[in-house]
Amino acid sequence: MLAGGHGRRYSRHHRMTALLCALSLVVLTQAPAVSVSFDLRSLSEQDYRRWDGVELERKVALRLIQEGFAVVSPQSPAQLRLRAIRTPEGLGLEATGPRQRVEQGVRVGRGSLAELHLEVAQKLTEMTRVVAVQPAEPEPEPPRPQPPAPVPEPVVVPPEDVAAAPRPSELDVSLGLGALWRRPGVDPHLLLSVRRGLGSFGLDAEAGLGVSRDVALTVYEAQGGAFFSYRLPVTERLRLEPGVGAGLVFHSFRLKDAWVSEPTGTQVSPAGWARMKLRWRFSEQFAAEARVALGLLRPVTHVREGDTLWSRGSVRLETGAQLSWGF
Repeated sequence: MLAGGHGRRYSRHHRMTALLCALSLVVLTQAPAVSVSFDLRSLSEQDYRRWDGVELERKVALRLIQEGFAVVSPQSPAQLRLRAIRTPEGLGLEATGPRQRVEQGVRVGRGSLAELHLEVAQKLTEMTRVVAVQPAEPEPEPPRPQPPAPVPEPVVVPPEDVAAAPRPSELDVSLGLGALWRRPGVDPHLLLSVRRGLGSFGLDAEAGLGVSRDVALTVYEAQGGAFFSYRLPVTERLRLEPGVGAGLVFHSFRLKDAWVSEPTGTQVSPAGWARMKLRWRFSEQFAAEARVALGLLRPVTHVREGDTLWSRGSVRLETGAQLSWGF
């Protein structure tokens, strides 16, 4: 027995399913039909309300009835069982029959709720036709002693035709501010990154700018790199994203002494990074990220008359926070 919100949710579900079952029995009383049940009980109360589970169950049941199936309650025995579960990308659909089982995925957040309901109903109907076992039709008795007419074999759509389509690539753009840690100081760091992914894997492009201002010296360090990353789900909204990358760091400096023969200069150094992001998605398009990266590059030191004005070793620590939005 369910209590609270779940109890109310499934009482509405039972009333709606009973009405649809009665309708399917009235329509199909003249011919045997395959019984089908649709189960949303694995969804949480929050997901059930977010995706309007009552309306989704109604649309799926009506579509199945139109296709000639008899819709029954999830608690009743059924020849075919349909189920929807929560996945990191959205909804996972399952259709189980006596001989085979078919799965598909549906991404959420890319369209309206009506479009989501239509896509789920369409895919579940196709999957039901695949796993359905059509009852054998009796051969008609010939009016005269003649060979019986050949009975056409039922056309069954192969499972490959209804396999889940590949998930579309994702494009995420992130902008943030952080710090470049060096000995003995710390500099502000502005970072822009773009991620192109397929599923959990992705390719990232990052561009950053660090600025260090002193009485005698100003330093700009611009960086650019390409990363290979992987998003590891921790919870429904939390992701860990390790990555490795390589690129270049442009070190530009300007001395403020007018009498120096070369007051400005630029150095280029190859660099490599090991990076970790902690990503919290607070909506379908927006997320907040915490970033930590350890970089290896050529060390740089600026010295004037024996005094060290600015120094950075071969190891640099980068930290920061970013806001990310997806397209």
